[in-house]
Amino acid sequence: MDESRALRRAGWAGVGSLVLLAGAVALGYLVGVDDPSMSDADIIARLNDDTRQAAAGFAPPVLAAGVALLLWFAAGLRRVLDRLSGGDPLAHVIVPAVAMFGGLMVTGVSLDVSSAFAAWSAEFTPDPNTVRALGMAGQVLALTGLIGGGVVIAVTTRIARQAGVLPAWAMWASWVVVVLCLSGFWSGGIASVAFGLWLIGAVVGVLRAARGAAATEDGVAATAPPTPTNN
Repeated sequence: MDESRALRRAGWAGVGSLVLLAGAVALGYLVGVDDPSMSDADIIARLNDDTRQAAAGFAPPVLAAGVALLLWFAAGLRRVLDRLSGGDPLAHVIVPAVAMFGGLMVTGVSLDVSSAFAAWSAEFTPDPNTVRALGMAGQVLALTGLIGGGVVIAVTTRIARQAGVLPAWAMWASWVVVVLCLSGFWSGGIASVAFGLWLIGAVVGVLRAARGAAATEDGVAATAPPTPTNN
């Protein structure tokens, strides 16, 4: 039962990662400055708001926890792809690609919320232009991290299609998401939403694979010959 249990846990880790990543993005949105045209007064007001300062403190650790669970899910997804492909080395790209995505996301969000977090200190004098620059740098880094997500989708799509378990419409939809992810900053929030939707489908796929592995293990156990005993 070890195989099915491991895949099931990886699938639920994927569910947890989706919840935490969405929560971290929402927290970062509350406090980050991703619009350079925002007025100086509005930027200063955001930085000095106690609720937004608290959000700045919670966003990075919540995001890091989500990335950790996503890496767990990626290990399970790689195992499923190994089984589908018969050990294609390309499947081993999955975990490093997720690590790239997660690393750039954490760095980008941390830059975006750093000014508000520093505003907790009475020694920090906010400068709107510096805040704008940090916010845009964080946005560029985070959206560039979607390239890692695009690699995950491309590898998964290729192996699943070769194994004949992916319908044509899902394959073409996946390639569209790959293009959006690779375009990074230029696709804006559309790529992030598309990648999140694809992740939901991938989580469902891993959980279904876990059920299939459990059924196979039960069938093997039922047909196994009885262990001889000595009288």
